Amino acid sequence: MNANVGLFGTLFLSGLLSSLGHCLGMCGPLVMILGLQLGDTNWRTALPRHTLYHLSRVVVYGLLGAIIGAVGLALGLGGNRLTTFGGVISLALGVVIILFGAGYLGWKPLGQIEGAGTWVSKGMSRALKQGGLRGVILLGALNGLLPCCLVYAALLAAASSGGPAGGALSMISFGLGTIPALLIVGLGAGAISMSTRQTLTKAAGVLMMVVGLQLVLRGGAALSLVPHLELGKIVLW
Repeated sequence: MNANVGLFGTLFLSGLLSSLGHCLGMCGPLVMILGLQLGDTNWRTALPRHTLYHLSRVVVYGLLGAIIGAVGLALGLGGNRLTTFGGVISLALGVVIILFGAGYLGWKPLGQIEGAGTWVSKGMSRALKQGGLRGVILLGALNGLLPCCLVYAALLAAASSGGPAGGALSMISFGLGTIPALLIVGLGAGAISMSTRQTLTKAAGVLMMVVGLQLVLRGGAALSLVPHLELGKIVLW
């Protein structure tokens, strides 16, 4: 039995924490604008369209996860025990994920990667103007393509899931975790202070660093740098 169940749970929790922290600042204004654009003050009738928006975003995450999972499998990241080449790739991915996570603790060794993606922003503006169910679905899908270091880190972790199905489930788990807080904000309820958001963002970064560390250790074990560790039938690395 592999450790994918643990990966899914960690990514879900990371998505939940990041949605309460980082995502409220980055995507919160967008879902609030969506709420204003829909012009529905009754949360019961607005809820289906907001849900459709987020499900569209999660579907895009799942598709990206399936692609990266397939790439990871081709690079030898499938299975409980890695080949030597797979070990090198796992170690490298783990280091990059740790660096992404460190960025949310205030240290940005990879710089401001999230500054790109103006074409996505333009597309989202057009989707907002279009309105209707098609506009809501398109807006959610484009939101799934917005540059975000936490999404990048989750994708890199999904590459270690063993194939397209594992990659898709990894990213769907992450995406589902981001829904609750953004759904509440989009419906116009609740507020979280800036200091609390920063703390939760850091917690999400720490979780991503834990995933990265696990991949580093998994790669190190494949290269005989550290011993393998198993808990029952679960191979941690």
